[in-house]
Amino acid sequence: MKPPGKIKRKFRNTPGHSHYYTTSTDCRKPFLKDERVCQALADRINKAALKHNFVILAYVFMPDHIHLLIHPLDEIYSMEVIAKAIKQGVSNRAKSRGWIPSDLWEVGGGYDRNIFTPKARKNAITYIHQNAVVKNLVESSVDYFWSSANWYFTEEEGAVKCRHYASLE
Repeated sequence: MKPPGKIKRKFRNTPGHSHYYTTSTDCRKPFLKDERVCQALADRINKAALKHNFVILAYVFMPDHIHLLIHPLDEIYSMEVIAKAIKQGVSNRAKSRGWIPSDLWEVGGGYDRNIFTPKARKNAITYIHQNAVVKNLVESSVDYFWSSANWYFTEEEGAVKCRHYASLE
């Protein structure tokens, strides 16, 4: 039996699938309101994408959670390794610099759902981009800096380097 708080998520590593991945901050504290923490996270995601050969199709950083739609390019990959690579180091960096008082991430691996149809990809991207609007952070998704929404409309690169989902079809 696992001790309380030690949740082990099961990831399904299926070639050709995209992954809708979300994870929350510790106790849903709004640590991602701090631009320095967001930039450290964006840098980490960009490095992880290069190291583990995946592309980011969409993202949004909310004050207390993140949503990513990623697509591994290798036939053999591990979403568990990718998730760790995304989160790894950001918490320690933010704590050591005094940006946050405790661990950044909730205990556990986050939530991962396989996305394997073009329609499901488009729906996930729409959901991700509308998150800041639904939470009343902005009136229009393109106005939220910590999101890929503006990139989809202008192709002006944001904090996280993205690739258009149509390139996968």
